[in-house]
Amino acid sequence: MSRPVPIILNPIAGGGRLLRHRRRLEAAAARLGATLRWCETGHPGHAEEIARHEAEAGARMVLAFGGDGTYNEVARGLVGSSTSLGVLPGGTTSVLAYELGIRRDPCLALGQLLDGDDKAMRVGRTDHDDLMLLMLSAGPDALVLSRLGAVTKRLGGRVGVALQACIELVRAEMPRLRVTTDQRAHDGSWAIIGKSRCYAGPFHATPGADPFAEHLELVLLQSAGRWATCGFLLGIPAGRHVHRRDVLRRDSRRLRLEPDPAHARVPYQVDGDVKGFLPVEVWTDPKPLRVRVPPPLAGEMLTVKSETFATP
Repeated sequence: MSRPVPIILNPIAGGGRLLRHRRRLEAAAARLGATLRWCETGHPGHAEEIARHEAEAGARMVLAFGGDGTYNEVARGLVGSSTSLGVLPGGTTSVLAYELGIRRDPCLALGQLLDGDDKAMRVGRTDHDDLMLLMLSAGPDALVLSRLGAVTKRLGGRVGVALQACIELVRAEMPRLRVTTDQRAHDGSWAIIGKSRCYAGPFHATPGADPFAEHLELVLLQSAGRWATCGFLLGIPAGRHVHRRDVLRRDSRRLRLEPDPAHARVPYQVDGDVKGFLPVEVWTDPKPLRVRVPPPLAGEMLTVKSETFATP
């Protein structure tokens, strides 16, 4: 590559953990005939600003090194442009990397991205101006995240989230909500709207979602209560949750979520970060986001957790 590839990262994320990969990534890039240009963020929203500037300057690809929050922020600056997003795993889960079949080691991932192809991803948008790469959900998971302190989330990672989930299941009243799709309303207690399949890692919470298609998939737990919540949650890793009798699945291009009753404060989260409270409306953005995918995803078969499926 004739020009350096910009790589955006938060220099203080994980106590500076990502910066420790700098020499390894530069060496890996050199072996592949490329150079990297490091772009460190300094404040919230800075990654979006950098990405937009790089797109306007004609960069072919911008690398986002971090977790799903970093990917989301960089994507906001690239949607609708001809510059592709390349995701390097550096977060606790980096779920989008699972979705796109990208290796967990950032150096191996870099090789995949430099040798990869671009595809047009269809992201979600909300009337709160949220951008959705993976999913939007309202229910127990958003409730847990809303009550999880920033320090606990940063230092505790998955363990901190799991501990908070146990506390909430014991003490909290499970939320109720209503989802309207195609002029029909459905009541439930946990709604997951997927633009991608993966959730909390490689697990397919919305197995019919397709990041490259226009539709969104709704998976709605209609039963309420702790036992229903636990059963639904424990069924996600093996995909059993969508076979429950109290689970509704629908494909749609636009959905609206409202609290039940209307005055209740029911939080919702997008790509792992709490964004606000219901009501919220979500649809597929007409402007595509170009993403860099490994060669096997360009019309080949991808295998994730022993499940094989074709990509369009």
